Amino acid sequence: MGKVQSIFGNGSPGAVSRSADDIVISVKNAGTTDIPFGAPVFMTPDGAKPFNTADPQDFGAFLGFAVRVADKTPDTYPRDQSGEAQTGVWRPGDVMEVLVRGGITVPMSASGSAGGEVYIRKSDGALTGSAGQSGTTVLLENVRIRNQPYAGAQCAEVTVNSRNSI
Repeated sequence: MGKVQSIFGNGSPGAVSRSADDIVISVKNAGTTDIPFGAPVFMTPDGAKPFNTADPQDFGAFLGFAVRVADKTPDTYPRDQSGEAQTGVWRPGDVMEVLVRGGITVPMSASGSAGGEVYIRKSDGALTGSAGQSGTTVLLENVRIRNQPYAGAQCAEVTVNSRNSI
């Protein structure tokens, strides 16, 4: 007899999780690196880019999170037909979808709690619910944890409460 699954993960990175009043916009990836689904996207004078771990002071204004869109990227799903893991990314020059208000699943450490703030670590660009040592993280304005990741889960559900003025 099969095993009954009692705990479900929050989904795949970049999946829009609440769609009643979400706002998703299209912007060009003006960076020189891929932007993975679920990653925070920042506006700089040059355009939309991922967080710059080489120069965290040059991250610009937080815009939103990169959205997973099935009909725009070939590697949309977390596993290909052979079962191999694939992350899914927006490549440099792609016109990508970015959630600027609403709920989305993002890769995040199992820190923080529901309703808590979301930070990005300057050292590696990873999302966390903990502020850490002074000066080691950047607060993502207007973003709160909706459901923290379960033990062993890859994603948390976060909510961007309102659009950030850019």
